[in-house]
Amino acid sequence: MVLENLGRSLDNAIRNIRRQPKVDKEAIKVLIQDLQRALLTADVQVELVFAMTEAIQKAAINTKISENTKRKNFIIKLVHDELIKTLGGKKAPIRIRSGKKNVILLVGIQGSGKTTSVGKLAHHFKSKGFKVATVTTDTWRPGAYEQLVQLSKQVGVECYGNPNEKNALKIAIKESKKAINEGHEIIIVDTAGRHKEEKELIEEMIKIENVLKPNETILVIDGTLGQQAFKQAEEFANATSIGSIIVTKLDGTAKGGGALSACAATNASIRFIGVGENIDDLEEFEPTDFVGSLLGIPNLEALVQKVQEAEAMADPELQKKLMRGKFTLDDLCSLLKNFKKVGKFKQLLSMMGGGNIPDALKEDAEKNIQKWEIILNSLTQEEKENPTIIKKERKKRIHKGAGVEYAEINRMLDQYKQMKRMMKNMIQMAKKGKGGMPGMPGMPGMPGGMNQLMKKFGKDFKF
Repeated sequence: MVLENLGRSLDNAIRNIRRQPKVDKEAIKVLIQDLQRALLTADVQVELVFAMTEAIQKAAINTKISENTKRKNFIIKLVHDELIKTLGGKKAPIRIRSGKKNVILLVGIQGSGKTTSVGKLAHHFKSKGFKVATVTTDTWRPGAYEQLVQLSKQVGVECYGNPNEKNALKIAIKESKKAINEGHEIIIVDTAGRHKEEKELIEEMIKIENVLKPNETILVIDGTLGQQAFKQAEEFANATSIGSIIVTKLDGTAKGGGALSACAATNASIRFIGVGENIDDLEEFEPTDFVGSLLGIPNLEALVQKVQEAEAMADPELQKKLMRGKFTLDDLCSLLKNFKKVGKFKQLLSMMGGGNIPDALKEDAEKNIQKWEIILNSLTQEEKENPTIIKKERKKRIHKGAGVEYAEINRMLDQYKQMKRMMKNMIQMAKKGKGGMPGMPGMPGMPGGMNQLMKKFGKDFKF
């Protein structure tokens, strides 16, 4: 989870206030101290922390609320709203026009993760159905062209550039025009890493922006900078028309709170956050959802959206089979692969308010999925279609072929039976207009909110 320590501290603070039989001034004072400690540890600017907590304290004590509203709920909402203002600000507007030619220009200092972010952005927009191309104009850093070519190849998009040309402006004009003429809808342009003292590079960046007239110029900032991110964002905003920000390397830094709050203070919206090294470790930044996750407030809506994007239940034939109770191990395999597209279970659990459960349980969920895929690959088609025939001798063969314990095979088969019943219940409820959401196998330690949800779908389904 991004800013896991901050999330744990904030979650504990909220839990403490919820447990109070009566929220008096002393309880509010303790909450304020907890909030200040958590935010300062996450490198949020001291003045910002005290301004924010003072606003919460005044409103918590002095605001008159209706008799129908519990004061502790009112205070939690105050914390939620102030954190959104401090760590996220307003949501970034969408500037990509479907069916039109779109140019996105990425700028930032060297080492911020800008070129990697170009590859991640290309993957993000390609997954949404856009025809994407990348362009590299970096003539300063050795290997910059080769790096973006490699990243683009990994994503499966065309990369444009000219390693023999030393004039970045000429490359930007010629290669972007070529990419547009060849039918690409989104052209993501990488630029050389800058520093506010490098006048020549700053001038080059300004000229590229003026010539390309991008739909959006995105500033890439290293999340490990903490509060220093403010000065950097301010300098680039003065030189170019910054439309939004990508904050990178947030997965392993305690300074992430400082970086996010610094960006928000510049009034430029954060569009994406980088949460890992993989090509798909880029998340759209939704301030409300992000803060909700930190506070341990379930965000099931975002989870449903991610599952839908992965099209885990898109196959109408599979839905028909499920309605008839014909859920096979082949179908289980397909669902597992689709669930893996949704993202790591640690991220999914965070969305459900489970970001603070023990890491060991999160890792167990990942390992179960991996083991079951190996088992499924060792089964015959007949066994996948009719799992009831998997008895002692067949288990012995699977045990040898997959290299897993018998207990793991039995666990998967038991989970399959439970999931088969649950999936049928869920689809029947969805058909009646009561909602429903694809379940997640092999996930012990599920948060209470999710367990309550699962009770609606079938009492015999256990985590």
